[in-house]
Amino acid sequence: MELIQRFWEFGPKARLSTTATVVYLYLLKRASDNNGYNVVISDVMLSETLGLTRKTIKPAKEALRNLGLIQYESRKGLSCSYRIVLDYPLEVPGQEKVQQTEKNLQASIVEKRENSPLVEPSDIPIPETTEQKESTLLHNNILKPFKTTKKPSLKEFMAYAHTLDGYEDSMDSDIEEKYALWAGNGWQNNLGKPITNWKSSLKNILPYMKNKTDKGLFSVETIPNIKHPK
Repeated sequence: MELIQRFWEFGPKARLSTTATVVYLYLLKRASDNNGYNVVISDVMLSETLGLTRKTIKPAKEALRNLGLIQYESRKGLSCSYRIVLDYPLEVPGQEKVQQTEKNLQASIVEKRENSPLVEPSDIPIPETTEQKESTLLHNNILKPFKTTKKPSLKEFMAYAHTLDGYEDSMDSDIEEKYALWAGNGWQNNLGKPITNWKSSLKNILPYMKNKTDKGLFSVETIPNIKHPK
């Protein structure tokens, strides 16, 4: 759920194509179904499942890789191995340059306004930056506060964690650390979004805790052996 929220913050900035969006969300679903962050699937299967052509899938997954959302490795005759990246940057490459251009344009308009006393300042339109538009949209669409469930004690939090599939004794310290982080942050996730269901959130991040030592890089061990029919 945190990755989906992160994607909807990042996607509009990156101006991803519809195909890239569909491919990413489908890979995210497959990873969730596997209780991990690795997915092995062929382009043919992607094409048949999503109703896309293989020619459009290739540039879509290349765009996702170039933006840092996924990693993948292809081998001739084998299914493609994907890895969902958890902590990709929210800033789009080259975005700072665009923002600086917008600031320069706004400064130029203000300078012209100051040097033109015959023109009323209110008559000079100042283009809104992307941040101003997003701020206006947020204030015009005030969201109702999320209804959150009762916050658990550490004892209740740990007791529920012990009932989850994939739990191991060695994960206790990481689970306690996650409890302290959420509680200290007012029960909000890393993106500042309210945690409306702590049990669901804990269940979703448990596989990541289990694979915490994974560096996120592909190796021979992470690629399954596929037996081809004779």
